[in-house]
Amino acid sequence: MMFKTHLAFGFLLGLLGLAKLQPENQVLFIMLVLVASGLPDLDHPDSKFGKRFKIIGFLFEHRGFFHSLFAVLVVYFLALLVFREKIYIYAVLIGYVSHLLADCFTKEGIKPFHPFTKLAIRGFIRTGTVVEFVFFLLIVVAGLYKLVQL
Repeated sequence: MMFKTHLAFGFLLGLLGLAKLQPENQVLFIMLVLVASGLPDLDHPDSKFGKRFKIIGFLFEHRGFFHSLFAVLVVYFLALLVFREKIYIYAVLIGYVSHLLADCFTKEGIKPFHPFTKLAIRGFIRTGTVVEFVFFLLIVVAGLYKLVQL
């Protein structure tokens, strides 16, 4: 998926999280979701975050470790070190997992247990195509609908 699609999907899941978790600082919650929704692509040298940390793209294959459930555990433990309040840890996890979920819909998919198995979850969307754009628009509409409901 493209960065904007990951942001939109993260935003939608963040709005759903707002409704359920009701954090005190809703803006911080959403900002953390949005930042975390782009983090798994650190391993891609041309991604928004990967451009700033090229060494990670050199050391890790794209859609490898950073797109696995093991990375979610690492992110969880790092978030525990950074945030005192559980609500913000949840925000980071919502954003990170939203990225992985969205990539499950792509033909490239993800390998949730990388590097231990080549098992992949793949979908039908080719990144950057009209189908992804329609998916993006549906997410935006759903997000706007949810935003109006808050």
